[in-house]
Amino acid sequence: MLVPVCLYLHMKWSSKMTTLTEEQTHLIREYTEMLVNVDEAFEYVVASFTDYSKTEGDLILSDIFSAFVQLIQVNDDLTTIYHDNTEVKNSILNFQEVINAAEKLNGIFEKSQEKQEVIQQYLYPAYKKWYESIHPQLIVYTQV
Repeated sequence: MLVPVCLYLHMKWSSKMTTLTEEQTHLIREYTEMLVNVDEAFEYVVASFTDYSKTEGDLILSDIFSAFVQLIQVNDDLTTIYHDNTEVKNSILNFQEVINAAEKLNGIFEKSQEKQEVIQQYLYPAYKKWYESIHPQLIVYTQV
């Protein structure tokens, strides 16, 4: 008898999954929600460059940087939680690429055109790539 592919993949994936406590599951849920919120915030910031009715771009960008600080702090906990799951752990550690892109804003935050270019060409694409890697790996732990 053939095992349905989705069941096979689920069994294979489940065998790799890290077992979490209720507190850890709650942490992952809040973390994944923050990831979504940051992604939506970036969409607003990028839209604000051409849609002048969106006047809160700089304030929201500041909120994004505050969220980055929180993500960095939680990433330390997550690498401990997922110490046996190399794929998730490596994805978490890849947040450094987002930080490297953010550092390109040093000294140009008040220069509107340069800031826009860095955000559109480096920072948001780096975050989006990282988000698309880490979010699917973590969201499965919150759908219990």
